[in-house]
Amino acid sequence: MTATLEIKPSTSWADFAEADELSQLIWDGLSEADGAWHYMNFTTDTSIWESTLDGSTVTMFYQDDRLQELLVTPGIAYDYLLAFIQRFRLLTSTRAQITG
Repeated sequence: MTATLEIKPSTSWADFAEADELSQLIWDGLSEADGAWHYMNFTTDTSIWESTLDGSTVTMFYQDDRLQELLVTPGIAYDYLLAFIQRFRLLTSTRAQITG
């Protein structure tokens, strides 16, 4: 079983003034160029980055190009986001359980 963790600010995303900065910083560090990440974009409002090493993911949902929801699965993806979670004092909670 793999837990999906929801990462969110202590306020709503709409009231989180640093949402655009956070989104840009996350994107700045993710790239398919080195082969460590695979990018998936199934809808115009969703971006998923999957670690090619352990399959963990960073999932970002947007509305009008503004971050509205951030999900992560444990592993390299969570490790990548940890510095941002700490820097922006984001909260982490279990979102769902996926069997697999």
